[in-house]
Parts: sequence; C-alpha cells; structure tokens
Amino acid sequence: MASYSTMRPLLLGPPAGNVLTLLLLLVAVLVSVWLLSVLSKWVTEKVWKGKARMQNSLKEFESLLSMALPLLQSISESESSIRPASDKWSKKEILGHLIDSASNNHQRFVRAQLSSEIRLPEYEQERWVRAQSYETESWENIVELWKSFNLHLLHVAAKIPVDKANSLCFIGENEPVTLEFLFSGYVDHVKHHLQQILTEHPLKDVGV
Repeated sequence: MASYSTMRPLLLGPPAGNVLTLLLLLVAVLVSVWLLSVLSKWVTEKVWKGKARMQNSLKEFESLLSMALPLLQSISESESSIRPASDKWSKKEILGHLIDSASNNHQRFVRAQLSSEIRLPEYEQERWVRAQSYETESWENIVELWKSFNLHLLHVAAKIPVDKANSLCFIGENEPVTLEFLFSGYVDHVKHHLQQILTEHPLKDVGV
C-alpha cells in the first residue's frame, strides 16, 4: 500500500511552483493571441484603407484628365503665352511645370515599386521651366505631351501592387511619405495648377 507521503501530491495537486508556471504560461498564450488579433486587424485596416484611398485618387485623377483636356485644347496660342505679371508664369509655363512634375513623379512611382524605400532629390522648378523654354514651344505640343505623360502615369499608378503602396519615399530633405500618399499629393498638385490655367472652369467638384 502506498504511503501517505506518496499519495499526498495526488490529493493536493502539483506543487505551488508548477501551478504558477502553468498560470503564467496560460497568460502568455492569451496575451500572444490578443496581440496577434490586434496586429492582424491593424494590418488589414491599413492595407484596405490605403487601397481605398488609392482607388479614390485614381478615380479623381481620371476624371480630372477627362475634364481638363478639352478645356486646355480650347485655349488659343496667344492666350497661352500671356503672363499675368512679369514674375508670373504663363499658361504655357504652368503646364510645362506640370510636365516636369509628371517626369519627376514617373521616376518616383516606378522606383518605389522596386524596393521598400527610395531616396530621390527634389528638382528646381523655376530653373527647369526656364531651361526648357516652354514659352517658345507651341501650346498644342505642350498640351499633347502633358496629356500623353499623364495618361501613362494613370496607367502606371493603376498597376501599383497593394503591398507596394506603403513603400517609403524620401524626397530631398522632406519627411518620408508612402507611395500612396505621394500619388495622392501628385493628383492634388495637378488639380491646383490646372485650376490656375482654367480660371473660368472650377475644378473643385472633380472627384468621386
């Protein structure tokens, strides 16, 4: 027959230290499950919210191009060359600046898909406009180039994979932004300058 000292652990359970270890292990498992749940929810929301913002920006950009193109084409050569002041850009130069912006952002949109982060310089906007002498280019050619470049950017942006929308972009000395944020900012930039050209045609209602 087993002695009392032998049966005691069976009657009273495992030593207190083992119980504490099991409780700590159970708490650790529960905390891990909770953290995984929270992390999964955060990642899902971030990805899908980013995707929704990207889709909204794409739709706004497409609408903007569709609305602006015939209005730009209706502007005469003489009107496009007028400077409202000696230190202000003409319509030609403003649209030329948007071509420069498209050129620089094309690099950003593509390169940001090829790595988790990119570092690119800013560009000297005033000097770029002067160096290319948009003022002596025909308005028809400028409009056509702007149209073609931006239709291509629309195509490029529409093909950006969801997991690349969060790639970090370091532009000059500015704080890093995501590729999705960069594209959204580009659309706002285009809209702002188009409104300077198309003063009689409000573009504030363009969007989704």
